[in-house]
Amino acid sequence: MTKQNRILAVDDDVSSAELIVRVAERCGYEGFATSDSRGVTNLANALQPDVIAVDVNMPNIDARGLLELLAEAGYEGHIIIASGSDPQVLKDTQSFGVDKGLSIPHVMQKPLDFAQLRQNLLGDTMNKPKAA
Repeated sequence: MTKQNRILAVDDDVSSAELIVRVAERCGYEGFATSDSRGVTNLANALQPDVIAVDVNMPNIDARGLLELLAEAGYEGHIIIASGSDPQVLKDTQSFGVDKGLSIPHVMQKPLDFAQLRQNLLGDTMNKPKAA
C-alpha cells in the first residue's frame, strides 16, 4: 500500500489555507492548514508533508524567513508559493528558496486558479521525491 501524499498549507488567512487543503484533499492528499507561520518547521517535522503551500506576506515570519528555516531543517518535499503579491516578488521568493536548495516547482498568483492548483498537485513533479 502506498503512502498518501500530505500537504501543509501556510497562510495568515486561514480560509485561504483551508481552501488549498480542500482542493488537495480532492486530489487524494491528506491536508493540514495553519495560519501561524511561527510553528511551521515543527509541524513539517511532525507531519512530514510532501508539499507545503506558502503565502509570501505573513505576520511574524514572511516566506523568505520560512524558506530559510525549512532549508536549515533539511525539508526535502516540494513547495508551492501561493500569494497575491506582485508576480516579480513571487519569482524572487522562488529563486531565493531554490538557491537555498529547496524544490519550488510552482508559483501561483492569488486568487488561485483551482484547476491549475489541481494540475500542479497531480503532476509528476509533486509525485516524485526531490532530486538529490
